[in-house]
Amino acid sequence: MTDKKSTGRQLGFEAEEFAASLFEALGYVVTREVLIGGIMVDMIIERDGLWHPVEVKFFLKRVSNSTILENAVRLRQLVSVDPRLSNPILVIIGSLTAYARGWSSSNFDIRVWDYQELRNKTVELKELRQRLDMLIDPENMNTQDINTASREKREVVASSLIERLRSHEAKDGLTPTDYEKLCREVFSFLFDPFLFGFSDQHRTTDGANRFDFVCRIKSGDQFWDALQRDFRTRVILFECKNYKDKITADQIYSTERYLFTSALRTVAFLISRKGHDEGCFRAAQGAMRESGKLIILLSNKELIEMLKFEGTEDGATSFLDQHIWRFVTGLPR
Repeated sequence: MTDKKSTGRQLGFEAEEFAASLFEALGYVVTREVLIGGIMVDMIIERDGLWHPVEVKFFLKRVSNSTILENAVRLRQLVSVDPRLSNPILVIIGSLTAYARGWSSSNFDIRVWDYQELRNKTVELKELRQRLDMLIDPENMNTQDINTASREKREVVASSLIERLRSHEAKDGLTPTDYEKLCREVFSFLFDPFLFGFSDQHRTTDGANRFDFVCRIKSGDQFWDALQRDFRTRVILFECKNYKDKITADQIYSTERYLFTSALRTVAFLISRKGHDEGCFRAAQGAMRESGKLIILLSNKELIEMLKFEGTEDGATSFLDQHIWRFVTGLPR
């Protein structure tokens, strides 16, 4: 098992090295492992004043549309965070149908470079063609989706986010919009790729209600799968309160209006700078007991605690799991 994991990491590294070399050969300036809005992207490439985010995925079985969807939404999210970015590229070392490639381009405005496209790009680049063919060796057929973000860089980013949260708590230096962005960055950093497709300042179709941001849940993680199943939710809603004092029950009542069992939108994170008072906690219990709506109360302190788990397997999700468990098991009759 260890040998397979080691081989997988090496192949993932070689796939990124190949992609970076190809873009450089095509005249791009390549910057590796860039953090944007809490999300680590494999590389940013620049040519003629245009900047493009690039993700490199290693598959040697035919890639499903759902896999492309998840990665396309993630790349488009990066473009929404940084206005300099445009036309993301998803590099897939693997097989993709022509329909799937066209579907991705038309629905998400991204470019998909699969094995066939990469061969076309390397027609006159003999060395790179040889490297590509070596990656597609039959002995590597079981290698799947290698994540090559360095742990050391993530630890540095986690420390930076902790410092920003502490500074805000002490100095009150963020506007409400800035605070929303910081909270979103923390969640993106901690839970990407299982929370994805973040959309900020989301309005309901009637225009009457606006909540700070929402995201979707990707299957494959035990905690998020259980949350999705147990509470019958497809999306998660976020409200961020940049108040100097603890939030009260009023914030529960306003957030609860946005949650509907019939709309598969039953879970919200209510994040506040200073935490909540006792009345707020009791109101959250009431929403859970009476309507089955889960409103998870978090403060800057809890965000910092989750970030401290960086580098520990399932640390942040284990923290949330225990946090929710204590809340649910403590519900009064």
